[in-house]
This record gives sequence, C-alpha cells and structure tokens, in this order.
Amino acid sequence: MKKKSLLIFFFVTGIIFSQQNNSKNKLLVKNLSFAELDKKINNSNLNLYEKKVYSDLYYKKAKESGDIYKISDAMYCKALIYAGKPSQLKYADSIISLTKDKPNFIYPARGYMLRANYFQMKLNLNQALKNVLIAKKFSKSSGNFEQNLLIKRYIGLIKIELGRAEEALPLFLENLDYFKNKPDKTLDVVFIKWVLSDIYIRLNKVDTALSYINNELLTLSDTNPYYPYFVMYKGICLYLKGDFVHSKDYIEKAIDLIKKTDDSLNLAICYYYKGENIFKTEKSTKKATLYFEMVDSILVKKKQYSCDIRDNYIRLIEIAKSNKNDKKQLYYLNRLIEIDNYFKANNIILTRNISKSYDTPNLLIEKENLIKQIKAENNFFGMITFSLILGLGFSFFYIIKVKKRNRIFKKRFSELMETTTLEKLDNLNELNEIKKNHEEKEKTIDLPIEMVNEILKKLHEFETNKKYLLPNLKQTDLAKQFDSNSTYLSKIINFYKGKNFSQYINDMRIDYAINKLKKDKKFRKYTIKAISEEVGFNNSESFAKAFYNNTGLQPSYFIKKIEEKENKTIV
Repeated sequence: MKKKSLLIFFFVTGIIFSQQNNSKNKLLVKNLSFAELDKKINNSNLNLYEKKVYSDLYYKKAKESGDIYKISDAMYCKALIYAGKPSQLKYADSIISLTKDKPNFIYPARGYMLRANYFQMKLNLNQALKNVLIAKKFSKSSGNFEQNLLIKRYIGLIKIELGRAEEALPLFLENLDYFKNKPDKTLDVVFIKWVLSDIYIRLNKVDTALSYINNELLTLSDTNPYYPYFVMYKGICLYLKGDFVHSKDYIEKAIDLIKKTDDSLNLAICYYYKGENIFKTEKSTKKATLYFEMVDSILVKKKQYSCDIRDNYIRLIEIAKSNKNDKKQLYYLNRLIEIDNYFKANNIILTRNISKSYDTPNLLIEKENLIKQIKAENNFFGMITFSLILGLGFSFFYIIKVKKRNRIFKKRFSELMETTTLEKLDNLNELNEIKKNHEEKEKTIDLPIEMVNEILKKLHEFETNKKYLLPNLKQTDLAKQFDSNSTYLSKIINFYKGKNFSQYINDMRIDYAINKLKKDKKFRKYTIKAISEEVGFNNSESFAKAFYNNTGLQPSYFIKKIEEKENKTIV
C-alpha cells in the first residue's frame, strides 16, 4: 500500500544517492576519462557534494568534446542530483532540445523520463504519464529493449498511483520475466517483486502478495533498501487477513526501520495501520487517535496525498463524531475533501469500495450541516458571553475603536481618490525603465536577456490591452500565449513586478475597478458580484478579499463614500 515517489527515481536511474560523510580528498582530479568519471558518479558510496563535483567535471569535459550525447549524459547526471527541483526540468528540456532531432539508443527518451519524474514528484500524475509515454515511443523506435522495459515499469508505477493496478500488473510481470535471469539485476528483481506484492494487495489477492513477501523475507538482508517495505507489507497483509496481533508486530518493526530513512509517507502509512491495530485489538480510541493524528500531521507538513491512507480521515471523522467534537470533525472533513479533489484533478480511481457516506457529494453536504451547527453553537455562546461582559466601559471602548477605524478608512479613501491607479499602466516609460535597469538585474536572474525582454514586452502589451480582465486567467495559459513556459514567466513576474502571478493579476484588476468606480457612475450601480465578474474575478468573495488586501477598504464602503462625495459636490 505504498506510494512510490521516493523510490521511483531509485530504479529508473540505477543511482542511489548516499548521505555518507566520505573523505573529500583527491576529488578535483581533472584528467579522469569519461568512463572513470561515470564510474565515480555512479558510486553509491559518494555523497551529494562529491557527485556534484564529479558531474561538473564531466559536464566541462563533455562541452569541450562537442559530443551532444556526452553533453546529454552530463546534464542527465546533473538532473539526478537536483531531482524534484526546477533545475531537473531545465536539464531535461535541454537534453530533449539537443537530441530530439538526432535520436540515438538512449536519447531523447531519457530526457522525457526526467520530465516525467519531475512532474510525478510534483504530484502532477497526468503530466508525468504524458511524458513517459513520449519516452516509450522514442525508446521503442531506437530498439533499446531494456530501457523500454524500465519505461514500462515507470508507466506501471504511475498507473498504480492513478488507481489502475490491474493495468500495471502485466507490465511488471513482463519485467520480472526478463530480469529474473540477469545476475547483475538482483536489486531490480527485488524491486519488481516488491511492486508486484503491492499490486496484488490492491487487487485483493492478499495470499498471492504474501507468497512474494514471505519468499523475499527469507532471503533478504536487513540492510537491503527494500527490506523495511517487505516487513511493512507483511504487516498490512496480516491486518487485511484479520490477524491484528501479528500485524501489529510487523508494523512496529517496519516503523523502527523506516524512521531511519526520510520516507515520511510510508512512515505515515505505518502509523495508520498501527492505529488500526490498536483500535481493533485494544479498543482504545484515545490511543489509536494519537497515531491517526500523526498521519495527518505528516501529510500536512509534506503536502502529500495518497489514496492508501484516505481511510485515516474516515476513521478520524467517525471518532470526532462519536466524541461530538464538531470542530475536529469539520477539520477532517475538509482534509478528506481536499484529498479527493487532488484525486479528481489527476483522474485517480479509488480502487476500493467507498462507503456512500464518504463520497464527495455527501461529504460536502455533511460539511455544510456542520458549519451551520457550529455557527449556531457559536452564536448561542457568543450571546451569553456578550451579555456577561456588556457594560458602559466596554461600550465606551467600542465607540473609540469604531471612531478610530472610521478615521483610518476615511484617510485610506482620500488617498485612493487622490492617487492615479490605472494610468500608470498606460505609461510607456514603464517598459523603458525596465529595459534601462535590465543590465544590472540580469546579473541576478538566471535567464537569457533576449527572452526576458521579449516576455516583458508581451507583458506590457498584455497590460495595455487590459487582457488581465479575462476570467479564469491561468499562468500556464498566459505562458503558452507568450510562447514560453510557466516557470520562466513566473520567475520574470516575481523579479520585475515584485509579486507572484496571482498578486500581479489581482492588483491590476483592482486598480482597474478603482479607476472605473471613480469615473463611471453607472458602474457604481452594479452589484458587487457584477463588478467582480466585470473585472475578471470568479466570485464576489475573492474580489472583495483582493480589494481589501489592496486598499484596506471593502468595495461597498468605497462605492458608498464616492456617492456621498459626489452628492455633496452637487449640493
């Protein structure tokens, strides 16, 4: 029942990044051959610092050679070091650009695999699958059978994450059939059997899964990187068979082993099953809840989602409900809805039968009922509290506070009425000023000057033509319009506009709304909802929030004050 994002890269690359503190003596050896450097980089005993040094040497040597495949090898090594970071995507794109028109036995398939891994680690499974399928096409046409098998393995892993374990099964059986007779692929075979046991658990073939698990536990050393996970799977299988006592022993052993790694998601899975075993055997809701809450704490901290522990939230909701703790129940309902929204966005199929009480529509209904109930309780207790503390002293304090707040609001209103807003966007000097300072700023932004100038020019046209008023405007869509990508566009907006994409768009929309409200009496007659839609917001709540963040005033207050000012002028 494992999400494999932390180990997918392990098998695709065949490289294990060790964190051992080895001696750094004799690192800067400049006369090593490509083969010697490759051996150094693939040495599992080297730490990340040493791998970076050797990969830099490899890259320098490759560039000097002018061999595009050696250069691609060097960038591939660098990408592995920066797995999950923007640099990985940058190197992947460079590899593809370099080799796409001149494919060989390995490239550009490797470049697309790097992209797939990056998106998978960012929880974008659809993009990951799209890129790995492109890699498969290139690998198949090159006749690289082993690479094609590895790609099939990766496809299988993504299909498991998408809840389609039955489609992943033949891919891993094919891999096992090929690699089991290769003596130099022992670790690959262990990995494949590990995933097969996971697939059979998902397909409710627990006994088949146990046959793989038991066979491996008889032969595996406890130092093998997959040993903790076979122990964990044994505990999960025993739990599914109803043997909660022995399941608890294996799960606790797995916790001790996985704690020594940085694999927080599998640790969370172990905590869930430990809580379940306590819940089933000791009947101690309080003790079991500690472990269920530890699961939530890990998922919140790591911002990770997994259908393997969706039931953790169902259990917490049921416990909160039995304890009549409405606030906790609402919190865990929101967490479950958040996870389900991620599944929906990635087309993830929940393979196990879900109780109708816990599918998304019913969760939303239950959430609304809880909110109403909590509000009613809060109103009741608030009235009692208010009655107790009501007095002249409080009233006096309240009046002073209101007057102070009104003074602040009036001051903010006056400043807004005196300040030009949208006009600054029409000032052509803005683009010229950006270009004037660009030579200094380019030293700190790692992007080509031509590309930056082109995007800044397009942003200026975008602002001048008020394209920011279009609804549902997304960074990815705008990047495509600019013939760029989301990462570069985001970086330029952050650097030159001093804000993120959402703030950049919202600020311009609010500036436009302020300017139009000041000048257009008819526009002021619109409802807040109509105004919000006119300036590109999806709803009045997000518009009001952005307006307040930008001005310190509610839009209704601003409109009211403009009307009052105009009426006084007429009189």
